[in-house]
Amino acid sequence: DKAPLSKSLLLVPSAISILLTLLFQHYQKFFVYNLEAVKEDFQIWRLVCGRTICLDLKDTFCSSLLIYNFRIFERRYGSRKFSSFLLGAWMLSALFDLLLVEITQYIFGITINSLPSGFLGPVFALFVPFYSSIPRVQVTQVLGHFSITNKSLVYILGLQLLTSGSYIWILALSGLVS
Repeated sequence: DKAPLSKSLLLVPSAISILLTLLFQHYQKFFVYNLEAVKEDFQIWRLVCGRTICLDLKDTFCSSLLIYNFRIFERRYGSRKFSSFLLGAWMLSALFDLLLVEITQYIFGITINSLPSGFLGPVFALFVPFYSSIPRVQVTQVLGHFSITNKSLVYILGLQLLTSGSYIWILALSGLVS
């Protein structure tokens, strides 16, 4: 309720991702987040396409659940300020993606040509205000030692998303830094 941007970010990219996975596999090549094509061939449109639509359904599912949980920020800040935050985080995380790939290549000698696609940078950027402004409320305890809070499911989903791909840590780090 009262979160139109979150609803559209939940429905539209998810529907496109499902359609690309099930029906239009031959169009998936346009949504690959290929950094080599961006740097060498100046295919800037790959930044928009590759950083918007997930090509992996489990990433789509996890990021959709996280966007659903982060709709509280759109309600708090309003749609305009929330969209400004997402756009700024999206642009900064794209810059940090490129920088982190170059740093990884320079320090470790690992060449990364493509990263996982999707709206993952801004999703990981939303963990910072989630951590700092949403209070922890204990729900229950498991085995008497581990407390389950209202934030536990969101952190578990973020961890699942973080471990879903080989170079998704670059997107997560760039999102958190942005």
